[in-house]
Amino acid sequence: MDIDKIKDKISKRWTSLLVPLPALLLLVIPTALYRGIMLIPVIFYLSEHLPRHSGEPLYEDLRWLFLHPPHIPGWVIAGLGFLLFLIALTTMLKNRGRLLNSGLYGKVRHPQYLGFIVMAWGISAVSWRYYYGLALPSGVWGYFFHPWVVVSLAYVGLAFLEEKYLLKKCPQEYREYKEKVPFLFPVLHPRKIPQPIFDLVIIILFSFVLQEIYPRIIQIFV
Repeated sequence: MDIDKIKDKISKRWTSLLVPLPALLLLVIPTALYRGIMLIPVIFYLSEHLPRHSGEPLYEDLRWLFLHPPHIPGWVIAGLGFLLFLIALTTMLKNRGRLLNSGLYGKVRHPQYLGFIVMAWGISAVSWRYYYGLALPSGVWGYFFHPWVVVSLAYVGLAFLEEKYLLKKCPQEYREYKEKVPFLFPVLHPRKIPQPIFDLVIIILFSFVLQEIYPRIIQIFV
């Protein structure tokens, strides 16, 4: 008799634990997939475009990579980008189910993507001397085909896809939000210029800074 009661209690406990499992999976799996997709561009960039230094012990390679004076400004920029992403991600996780329109989300609509873009720019600043001129077209075309530009455009595309979903979920509220807050970069978007063209201009401008202005500054001060 006592054994039957114990079995009954165990059965009820297991049932109470398993009932919310399908709903939990429906929430966790799409979120995990989305975060995975969001990380793909920057993971690819990290694996392919960090400078490599061989022929020395590992600790010497790491010291050279992170503490070599010309590399430090780039790592500072990359660190600021990663911090921006973490703050945006923490804010988003704390306010799930709500349309975010304050804090970083009151400055740009997609601060988490902006954080990744800044981080990739910083890593490019570390590795510019190793890749500039090796596999890029010379002149103006080099500004369009720099790997940082490709990564940035990938995040612009992800942000546009996210906005389509948000417009379906809360159309009126999100349209009002779009009118007040810039898309990806903290610069007001001129209505006469299409958003993709405007973002591309900003990305190409920073590509020019990365390839032409930043190296000269580093050579002066380091």
